[in-house]
Amino acid sequence: MNRILLKRLGLGLMLLALIGLILPSVGSWFRSEPDSRQPKATEIQSMEPQFTEEGVGAFVDQNGDTIASFRLELAETAAETAQGMMYRRSVPEGTGMLFIMAEERPQSFWMRNTYVPLDIIYLKGDGEVVSIQANAQPMNDMPLPSEGPAKYVLEIAGGRSAQYGIKTGIKWLWKQN
Repeated sequence: MNRILLKRLGLGLMLLALIGLILPSVGSWFRSEPDSRQPKATEIQSMEPQFTEEGVGAFVDQNGDTIASFRLELAETAAETAQGMMYRRSVPEGTGMLFIMAEERPQSFWMRNTYVPLDIIYLKGDGEVVSIQANAQPMNDMPLPSEGPAKYVLEIAGGRSAQYGIKTGIKWLWKQN
């Protein structure tokens, strides 16, 4: 009889220990407290890519006068090109991202995971503007192709091309820091 009582008592203690291990995990499912593993709003904001100045560039007219100048972030690698301006909630005034493509050929960009409208300016290897996709709609997967071969692609805040008078045929000059 003592043996049966000890077995039952041991089984009961094991069951209590098991419940003690499981209950805290299950209990957290029903609590209304914020989960410390979830990122806070301030952490989400800090995840937004920040502008890093890596060069400067300018559009110039036929007389060599500057039409508009920009501080540049460069996209040189495949990873930087794929990331581009995605997840940014603003484009600082006077800045842009210059994509340096592997070869001069027709290019096409989209606005996936891009939260702000952009002007996408396609440029030949010699800096001549090939075409402009003005005010590209945010969060859109529709291809936005160049109208000819381009070696560089410049993304600036939407509407700036028209504001500064940037148009097909003018020249772009730039240098890396």
